[in-house]
Amino acid sequence: VMDTGIDVNHPAFGGNGVAELNSDFFYDSPRVLYGYDLVGDAFNADPASATYNPVPVPDPIPDDCNGHGSHVSGIIGANDPTNGMKGVAPEVTFGVYRVFGCEGSTTSDIMIAAMELALADGMQVLNMSIGSAYQWPQYPTAVAATRLVNAGMVVVASIGNNGPNGLYAAGAPGLGSKVIGVASFDNTHVYLPY
Repeated sequence: VMDTGIDVNHPAFGGNGVAELNSDFFYDSPRVLYGYDLVGDAFNADPASATYNPVPVPDPIPDDCNGHGSHVSGIIGANDPTNGMKGVAPEVTFGVYRVFGCEGSTTSDIMIAAMELALADGMQVLNMSIGSAYQWPQYPTAVAATRLVNAGMVVVASIGNNGPNGLYAAGAPGLGSKVIGVASFDNTHVYLPY
């Protein structure tokens, strides 16, 4: 999962709910065995933001302070014995690559570095709920995603949030060749029962 990180202490991901460093890996999560925080909490690549800070401060623990990455990871593989919450693949081993700070955006070079780490760690599937709208398959993150697919990895990426803007609103890396670009669709003309 390449996103805002993961709540490594959460029982849904094998954590014990206590934020204490464990000598085995991250905190106390036997399911989050790979990953890296490429940016740190204060990173924000959006120059229009009041909290703009383009200087990454990496560390080995991809702990989530935003929540989006934990949400995505929960859909993928939550398995919480305390409340029965289960994701699609509740026994999955996670690799988590944090490319966002606590708020704001990221950059293509950081995304590509995370993709390279996922490949080096032997990840079989890479999920990226990230996209740069109005791009082409030649955009750097789309090319990198294509190369991951060609190396044998299944790559799933957001196709973007700009669908109402029409043709060519799709985003990279979801535009990569053989990348599974995912979007939702709202029918604005005919309303039918589910």
